[in-house]
Formats: sequence, structure tokens, C-alpha cells
Amino acid sequence: MVTKIKSSDGNRLNRITGRRVSGSRGGTTAKTASSSNRRDDVAVSRISRTINMADEVAHAAPDVRQSIVAPIREAIANGEYQVDSLAVADKILRHVLLERRKVM
Repeated sequence: MVTKIKSSDGNRLNRITGRRVSGSRGGTTAKTASSSNRRDDVAVSRISRTINMADEVAHAAPDVRQSIVAPIREAIANGEYQVDSLAVADKILRHVLLERRKVM
């Protein structure tokens, strides 16, 4: 996961970091040439790395789980797929009631 900073307010960054920021909208100017030798470090937490890894795994997974879809597709093709209308109605009503509880 990559975070991009599009623009920054130099005055605000100056207040937060206590350092002068160059190249920003805030109108601050660059320090002397010796400041360009300074190196900024970024530390990524273990949680961020875990989230990044989970994101990569999720994107690598297929959109359709064929092991679940294939038997249903076959039953439909053979005319054997039947929908339990009472079960569908029950789930719809449960969903509506749960949503209503959240609103109250």
C-alpha cells in the first residue's frame, strides 16, 4: 500500500515538525545547500506490512470461487436447481428487521 502526498502546507508542516519545508504552497524557502545532504527515513509498522500483504493476497485471489459456482451452474443447466422460497423470504425479513434495529 503506497500513500502519496499530493501537496502540503509548508506553514502547517513547519508547526508540526519544527522544521522549515521547501517547495510547498506555504511560501517557505529552501534552506542552505547543506540541508540537501540530510536524509529522511520512513518506518513502516508491522501492522502496515500485514495490511499490505492482506491487500496483495486479496487482489491475487480469483473474483469467482469456481468450487462453489460450478455445482450450482451444473444444477441450473440440468434443470435440477430449486430455490427454497420460504428460506429466501425468511432471510429477507431477517435482514429488514436487523436494519430496522440499527436505525432505532
